[in-house]
Amino acid sequence: MNKKEAKAKVKDLISSGVPKSEVFTRLSGQGVKDRLLARLIASTADPYLCDIHDRKVNAVITLMFIQAALVLLVGFIAGSTIGPNARWVVGGLGALIPLLFAWGFYNHLAGAYNAYIILSMGSVARQVDGLASGSITMFIGSAIALGMFAYIFYVRQKLFPDLAFFSPRKVKGQYVFSS
Repeated sequence: MNKKEAKAKVKDLISSGVPKSEVFTRLSGQGVKDRLLARLIASTADPYLCDIHDRKVNAVITLMFIQAALVLLVGFIAGSTIGPNARWVVGGLGALIPLLFAWGFYNHLAGAYNAYIILSMGSVARQVDGLASGSITMFIGSAIALGMFAYIFYVRQKLFPDLAFFSPRKVKGQYVFSS
């Protein structure tokens, strides 16, 4: 069994209600390394958890749409100084990033949550400096960015409880799953 087949089997079994630990024992030793299999299982969203946390995911998607609108506006203004067509290019490309994240969050992709967290971690030092600066604008912007980072991390933990930081949870050398 190759990676593509394993991913399809994992998704089918989890969507049919088979516990993740049972999926791991069924598919272990069938040509896919246990590490890859554990990552596939941990990064596949459980439909039950998706239903429970649907409002949280919708809130994250709404935040991404608001962010896309703000980026479009700022990109439009910044692009206007470059040229007449640059405002559409800068604004559109800038708004595309939050819209891609919204698409990933809507489809319950662990990679979208991980990518957002990694990209946000790169600017955490600046955000903390912004909180400490005397400017009220920097304080508000930094507080919003850090709040979004924390909330998206929280939602990811609710949807994908089997992911440690970015890899499957392991206890005493064995992969463990919540269900």
